[in-house]
Amino acid sequence: MPVAANTLSMLVALVFLLAGAQKVLLRDPVTANLLRLGVGSTMTRSIGALEIAGALGLAAGLWLKPLAITAAAGLTLLLIGAVGFHLRARDFTHRRHRSHAVAPVMLAVVTGATMALLLATS
Repeated sequence: MPVAANTLSMLVALVFLLAGAQKVLLRDPVTANLLRLGVGSTMTRSIGALEIAGALGLAAGLWLKPLAITAAAGLTLLLIGAVGFHLRARDFTHRRHRSHAVAPVMLAVVTGATMALLLATS
């Protein structure tokens, strides 16, 4: 079971490292969607920095399990906030933006499952 928890943690860390880097660097496809949601460049960079910090926390969790659990919890909360922004923009009802809205829901489920798995193996 610890192998599964560590593997899932590293996969989630990779996803958030890449996603966070896109936001910190203000890449056009990412910033266009966030601007539409009312998120400015300063907040976008802040979100990206939090995602990178969470990814690093998950990676460091190979040696410090409580850090990985905390990082997974923080990323889950960050994603719940993202879902709130999509709800406010009514993205779940618009076919064009639905995929943008579903992604944080799915990632929240995965990071929550990662946290639960890490807790179960600690």
